[in-house]
Amino acid sequence: MSRLPTISRDQLAADDQAVWDRIAAVRTGVRGPFGALMHVPALADRVAALEDYFRFNAALPAADRELVIMATAREMGARYPWARHEARGREVGTRTEAIEAVRRNGALEQLTARERLLVEIVRALLRTRALPDALYARALAELGRQQLIETVALAGHYSLIGLTVNAFDVAPPENAATF
Repeated sequence: MSRLPTISRDQLAADDQAVWDRIAAVRTGVRGPFGALMHVPALADRVAALEDYFRFNAALPAADRELVIMATAREMGARYPWARHEARGREVGTRTEAIEAVRRNGALEQLTARERLLVEIVRALLRTRALPDALYARALAELGRQQLIETVALAGHYSLIGLTVNAFDVAPPENAATF
């Protein structure tokens, strides 16, 4: 049960209903982190705009993007985004072996070199708040500047999502697999 009351579209002012509509147009409703964020519609709108960039405009391939999101959700202990993005990851081709390795939060030997790199980036950022020089050099060589920047920003964005769902006790969808 969330710490915040459920808000409905009808409870919002007209301008805020437009925010609701923009968010709902590309998601399966306004729930999860956006159910919490809609208590501050202008903030929800900006958070959604960043998420929409990753979803529709990023150079980072969808399977990579979902792996980064799951790795971030796992590091943050955020079950709601994990559940949503495990399903989406499977839809876009994130390998089962990569999903399961991240779920276990353990060794990464069974991952491809690129998958391992993406998870290592997330783990380094969230565990040490930095990218060691050697990891940075590998990441830049493999991903290039744009995809590396997107990877770092995506981990940051889903850290915000993780903090939001954890702070406001947003439960994952019922019967959803998490970690």
